[in-house]
Order: sequence, then C-alpha cells, then structure tokens
Amino acid sequence: MQDNARKITYGAMMIALFVILLAVSFYVPLIGVITMLFIPLPIILYRLRYDRALSVLVTVVGIFLSVLIGGIALVPFAFVHGLLGLVIGDTLKTGKTKLYTFMASGLALLITGMIMYVGAVLFFKFNIIEEVFENMRTAQDQVKTLMESYGGLPEGFDEAMAASFTFYEYALPSIFIIMAYLVTFTIVVPNVAIVKRLGHNVSTFQPFRNMKLPVITVILYGLLLITPYMIKMEPGTNLFLISVNATIILRFLFLLQGISFIHYYLSEMKLPKVVTVVATLLALVLSPITTILGIVDAGMNVRAWIGKGKMK
Repeated sequence: MQDNARKITYGAMMIALFVILLAVSFYVPLIGVITMLFIPLPIILYRLRYDRALSVLVTVVGIFLSVLIGGIALVPFAFVHGLLGLVIGDTLKTGKTKLYTFMASGLALLITGMIMYVGAVLFFKFNIIEEVFENMRTAQDQVKTLMESYGGLPEGFDEAMAASFTFYEYALPSIFIIMAYLVTFTIVVPNVAIVKRLGHNVSTFQPFRNMKLPVITVILYGLLLITPYMIKMEPGTNLFLISVNATIILRFLFLLQGISFIHYYLSEMKLPKVVTVVATLLALVLSPITTILGIVDAGMNVRAWIGKGKMK
C-alpha cells in the first residue's frame, strides 16, 4: 500500500511539473524557449523510477491535462514531448548507450512530426510546407521589386530563384531529418545531464572530438557524386530525390566530422576553450572547406599523424 501511495504521489508531482513546464513554454515567450527543452524531464524521471506501464499512464494523463491549460492546440505539443520523455527514459532505464538514446529519440520525433503534419493537413487544412514556400515567394517578390527600383535585376535572376525553389522542394526530406535530430540533440543532452546530476546511473556520450564516421560514408559519397555521370537522373524521379537527399545528409555529417577534427586537433594542442569556440564559428562560416576536411578525416587516419607529430 505504501509503495502504491508513493507511485501515485510521485506520479502526481511529475504530471504537475509536466503541465507547468508546458504552460510556461506556451505562455511565456522568452523563458519558454528554455523550459521547452525540459518538458520531457518529468516523464524521464518517472520512467527511471517506475515501470513502463505506469510511465505511459502518467504521460497520457499529462497530455490530457494539457487541454485544460492550452486547449486542443497544445495537445500535439504535449504529445511530442511526452513521447520523447518516454523514449529517453525507457532507453536510459534499460541501459542503452547514449547514442542509442539519441537515435531512438530522433526517430520518435521524426514519426511524431510526420503525424502532426498529416493531421494538420487533414483536420485543420493547414499545410506548413506550403505556407513556408508561400512566404518565401512573397519575400522573393519583395526583393525583386526592391532591386528593380534600384536599377534592375541581375541577368538570370528569375531562373536562379526558380532553381532554388525546386532544390528546396526536393531537399525537404533531408532538411526535415537534419532539423529533427538537431532538435533531439538539444533536448537529450541537457536532460540526461540533469538526470545524471540527480544520481541516476546513465551512460555518457563520447567527447565530440572523438567522432569518427566510417570509411563507407566516403565511398557512398563518392558514388553519389559520380552517379549523375553514369546514369541520367531526371528531376522528380525517385533516384533523383534519393541522390539529392542522401548528398545533403552526408555533407552535413562531413561538416560535423570536420568540426570534430578541429576540436580534436585543438585539444591535442592544449589550447584554451575560447580558441575552440572561435575555430568552430570560423568552421561554420567556411563550411565548404570544413566539409572537405571532414571527408579527408573520415577517409584517412589523419589523427594518427597528429599523434606521431606530438611524439616527435
């Protein structure tokens, strides 16, 4: 009886905290940006203490109560964060690695994102992708009007803008995947850090500087680059869509690999953290060069050369 009372009491506390974080994130603009990252935390903490079935029940109650503070519009928001809390808490509870937690949470966010998109289109007749492209076209028209008033448009302006729109339409899947995992990372890292601070035994990420993509990624990227010279790919075909999106994802991974290499080199040189921060910003600005550096680092054992240089 005492154990059941503790489960109910702790569950009520976590539900209350979940709803409070939702309310602050929904109604308080500036602070809400920060609290939004920690909405899954109460569900994570409950799952780490009690079983899966009770954790699901606590999550469902929290989502249901979100209607009282924000109406039906808040339910998708609560559903996404509640599910993320369940996934993060369950993977930590079952002793999975932090990388597994990150990948599983990102997949959950991708699935819920697609469900929300389809639901918005079907039930509310709201297509966020069409809205984004409509706003982009409006901005393009405004820029075009402004440039015409100052002496005319550059040659090929309309063709270049049309090509850009076409590219973004084809690249939407990869952009959505990258954004989902970036959001997941910003949620998983601080929440796991807090959970560890509270005394729970959880695995940790390897330092970012130790990131190393497998050589197969370089081979795949090379195949993607030479495929258009071997096979004619028409825009709009499945092969073209796969090629464009795979290329974008791999380039993003190589960009991360390049930044990781820079972090590794600066760490080996024992330079101050501020140098690493400045170098990271420069690496982002010079992203094409950083991407090439990432490809070289992934394909060759460059870090071993740094180690030999230090030994000498």
